[in-house]
Amino acid sequence: MKLFEVITGRSVSLAARALGGLVLLTGIAFPQSAFPKIPGVWLSGETQHKLTGARVEELTQSLRRITGLNELHFAEDGSLVTGAAHSTSMNEEGTAEGSATARQILSCSLSSGFVFIIEDHSDSPSVNFGQLNEGLRYEDAITGSRLMVWRIRLDFNDFLHVEASREVRASFDVGFTTLHELLHGLGYKDAANLSELGDCEELVNRARAELGLPLRDQYFGDTLHLAQNFVTVRLRFRGNVPRTPAHSARGRAQYLIFTVQSGYEQQAAPAGMAMFDCVKKR
Repeated sequence: MKLFEVITGRSVSLAARALGGLVLLTGIAFPQSAFPKIPGVWLSGETQHKLTGARVEELTQSLRRITGLNELHFAEDGSLVTGAAHSTSMNEEGTAEGSATARQILSCSLSSGFVFIIEDHSDSPSVNFGQLNEGLRYEDAITGSRLMVWRIRLDFNDFLHVEASREVRASFDVGFTTLHELLHGLGYKDAANLSELGDCEELVNRARAELGLPLRDQYFGDTLHLAQNFVTVRLRFRGNVPRTPAHSARGRAQYLIFTVQSGYEQQAAPAGMAMFDCVKKR
């Protein structure tokens, strides 16, 4: 399938520099028209990374399910529109459905002043489910405007090649992965060691809990089987209940299993930008 870093997604340190009317990223020059110049969350307009209609619909429906925002959609220009606040689904008790935390993550991303661009990297040898790029700082030498631009890379096909229950699949889909990568852009970090879950997944778990879904119980995956060219990886989830001693938690453990190419190198999430703290920790 691909090289695997045993993570859902991570951001890496900034390496971009702006030069006049061009932005340089890893030595490649991009014209000014290569990305939107208005802060927000956008679909990529680049031919090689443009989402098909079916994948736009998949992402849209996932984000609607998670947030409860009925009118959430991507406009004709590719921008994410969350719709009016009163468009949130309501249950029979008159309480808003969906996750308040997920809505807050989206709201924070849209108001951060950053540009987030969602790209399709399906079947990529280097993207595993989702990934945030290094990021780049853009400055228009004529107008003086400055932007921080993040590219969210999604591999839609990866989600088709997992073994998991329906509930775990609902807890680990393209919408939750997008929220994870948005949090990276806002400065939240992944786990640094096996005993941690990481800031991103702690917040994503809060959204899962609000939806009554299984919670991710580990950030780094367990290696189950090594073959000559492939490795099977398992991620553990737990029921949506408070943590209990390990001996009693095992009975409620659920797993997501998938196979990737062997030879990967695990990498810790580096330092990055200061946190844009819009979702307060509890």
